Amino acid sequence: MNRFTPGFCALLLCSLTLILALGLGGAIVLGQQSAIEPEVLQYLYADMVLYNGKVMTVDDKFSIAQAVAVRDGKILAVGETALIQKLAGPKTVRIDLQGNTVTPGFIDTHSVGAEGSHAPAGPYWMKNYTSYHCDVLDDCLRKIKTSVDKAAPGEWVFVNLDRTGAVYKLNVQMLDSVAPNHMLLVNLDNTTGFVNSKALATLKDDMSDEYVLSGLFTDKDGKYDGRVTGAAYGILSYEIIPFPEGAQLEEMIQNEMVRRKFINRMGVTALGTRTSGLTITILRELQRRGQMPMRVRLHTEFPRLNPRTERWAKRLGNLMQVGDEWFKIAGATIDSIDGAGGHFTRKAQRELSDTGFGAYGQNKWVETVKPGMDWKKYGDYAIGLTVAKYGWNISDLHIQGDGGVQLFLEMMDEANKVSPVKGRRFGMVHGLMRPPDLQKRLAGYDTVLSMSSEYLFRGEGVDRLARKYGADEVAGMSPIRGIIDSGMKPVMEVTNTARWKAGGGMSGRQEGPPPEFSKFFDDQNLYLTAMELFVTRKNMKTGKVWGPNERATRQEVLKMATTWASYYHQDEKILGSIEPGKLADFVILGGDYMAVPEEKISDMPILKVILGGKVTYDKDRDEQWFQEESKSSKTYKFRPVGG
Repeated sequence: MNRFTPGFCALLLCSLTLILALGLGGAIVLGQQSAIEPEVLQYLYADMVLYNGKVMTVDDKFSIAQAVAVRDGKILAVGETALIQKLAGPKTVRIDLQGNTVTPGFIDTHSVGAEGSHAPAGPYWMKNYTSYHCDVLDDCLRKIKTSVDKAAPGEWVFVNLDRTGAVYKLNVQMLDSVAPNHMLLVNLDNTTGFVNSKALATLKDDMSDEYVLSGLFTDKDGKYDGRVTGAAYGILSYEIIPFPEGAQLEEMIQNEMVRRKFINRMGVTALGTRTSGLTITILRELQRRGQMPMRVRLHTEFPRLNPRTERWAKRLGNLMQVGDEWFKIAGATIDSIDGAGGHFTRKAQRELSDTGFGAYGQNKWVETVKPGMDWKKYGDYAIGLTVAKYGWNISDLHIQGDGGVQLFLEMMDEANKVSPVKGRRFGMVHGLMRPPDLQKRLAGYDTVLSMSSEYLFRGEGVDRLARKYGADEVAGMSPIRGIIDSGMKPVMEVTNTARWKAGGGMSGRQEGPPPEFSKFFDDQNLYLTAMELFVTRKNMKTGKVWGPNERATRQEVLKMATTWASYYHQDEKILGSIEPGKLADFVILGGDYMAVPEEKISDMPILKVILGGKVTYDKDRDEQWFQEESKSSKTYKFRPVGG
């Protein structure tokens, strides 16, 4: 007999209405009514209850409960253990927290290293991809030739070189001499590269475009010298370099699945990342297969170094927030102003390195057009204005230096004249230099700042910063306290690209292509470590505290990782806190988050991760698999990496 009759549905609706009207106590009484059929009762019980713990709701009052009930992937109720347990039925999954902490699932707002991501940084999927460091021109050419000699004639060869002064001496004639029969692209910094004649010829159909021509450097005789940047580089890296297919693409999909499992094991249940078309393809396929252990927020790179952004915007329309609770477009990103290394500053640096940067660092927006061209017209400054005009927000924009922030604000001021920017939640990542005068202007536009603990607190990089800017100046960098006090809601990112191991991409460098790739990314507490470092501001290597007056509280860093991060992606109505009606994404930590010493936050074990009311990671159930996967080296057929 079919119980799903109009009468049954009406009874169920009335029952649910009565529960909501009476509260949890009403649910208890209702559950005792013999007149309610068992078929109805099973639809009133929770699917899961977590009880006997410290539930950090991260709501507006930062209240702490004992238990939480989940129904249909959403939070049904939050409260005391005795009441929440009354919502459990015979089929309810019961998790005794035994005094441990439950937090909302962590939301990483800027994750790097995804398969196919950062297309200008190098197509890691390419069979003929290598990466090197060289300080002398002859050594650069020798290493490039080593890679070329391993490739079959007619194939693409991609060589990534660290940016040094020697690299800028390359030209098309030199590259033709080491690669006469291949298409060769030598990448410097995600924006600029050098090509040989055969690679340059692939741009012949685009050379009538003045924007493409603005990125093709010429010698004194007006001939192309092999340096390719800006729009020309964007066409090469996004549209001309071969897209992986078949076994290559499937391998990348599998690598990404394992990577995501390791990230989810860190407590991350939602992740924002800048995405090339290839990355979107891979992530979407994982989601289609039901193998994505987290929610995804895409910051699409379609405008980045794209001379035809206005055409694309007209064809695509405004796709902001298109998607669902699992997979959604959160913004569009353009080219970095300075990225992570060559900070574009307002004050001259004390120490200059042999990288080609000037005293004020690197302004990529200026560098991505050849001398004599108007960089505001032909570069990503103009592209950003176009994106804003068509209703997109600019998000996941790499800016480290205060000069870069000031330039970004200049663009915001101009964009605001055409289409209101305030409230659009434009976002910048990394967060090194955010001085007080710029904080106020950023707050006026409701800008969201994604902050990384990477640069001051994780090793020797802070010593280099101190030499360049002075210790007093460095102490005020990554100014979480000031940003919060200015009225903004900073968010959390785990950038640490040098430690990404899973599936390829950002590995440690070594001389010559290794026979096997690095181990999978296995630092489970990396996210908790980032939170701890913003509380202590203590360098992990030296123990020195940098800028103690800029510390955040443990409550604030939890907000950065949860509710404020959901605001960045405009998910605050469905994610980021443990409140009835929101999605049931949780992390169960061993211990009391509010009582553990500040320097021990990162030592708290992650016991379980729950996504949409389903346990995606259980330490007792799953950890053996992760340990075995972490210990085994993986050989990747399509991604040899050099030194």
